[in-house]
Amino acid sequence: MNKRRIAAIFDVDGTLIADATLERIFIRFLRRRGELGWRDVINWIVASIRVAARGKAAATGRTRLKAIKAYLRGKDSVRLRRLARECFESEIEPRLSPEAVNRLRWHQSAGHFVILLSGTPDLLLEPLAERLGVHARVGSELEVEERRFTGRIAGPHPFGETKAECLATINRAACFDLKRSFAYADSFADRHLLAMVGHPVATNADMGLRKIAESKGWIIEDFA
Repeated sequence: MNKRRIAAIFDVDGTLIADATLERIFIRFLRRRGELGWRDVINWIVASIRVAARGKAAATGRTRLKAIKAYLRGKDSVRLRRLARECFESEIEPRLSPEAVNRLRWHQSAGHFVILLSGTPDLLLEPLAERLGVHARVGSELEVEERRFTGRIAGPHPFGETKAECLATINRAACFDLKRSFAYADSFADRHLLAMVGHPVATNADMGLRKIAESKGWIIEDFA
């Protein structure tokens, strides 16, 4: 008898929440609260230009750009985590897709091990995971020195192929039966993750992912 558990892996941006990203919502929230000024924006722009100027491959370049958190450099990490929870309650939770949440609840009721896997900063994933009651989450850990964010990521940035690597790390002890497991994601960059499971679901898929899903016979769904 197969005693390994079935996992249900959910991307967040574009999947649990459509037409937005948690980080963009948070940035707008911080701007309205006066927590981000033009100097913070300029720091992010300068850091982005430096990365783009390195002339790396396009996919690698996009990964590096998404990993830049220079707008948070010098910010008090304890205060930002508190603000992240306020942002979740007022701005993010109302935008969660009811269909996506219902699907996640179905997996929970079936006894599946639900995992949130996203490149979004972990301080935004934490309140989401708690509210949904999921078993585990993997996001981008922000580096902290003397209680302040450095603007860098500590550890892997779960984007593109790295998402698949994160799932492989989680399953290093082979506790999940990936052939019977599910994964939900919306982006062409998530194709490596979806290919790892027996039940990949292209959710709110962009054009690139939709083409791959059609060619491989993956399930395609659109959550409101």
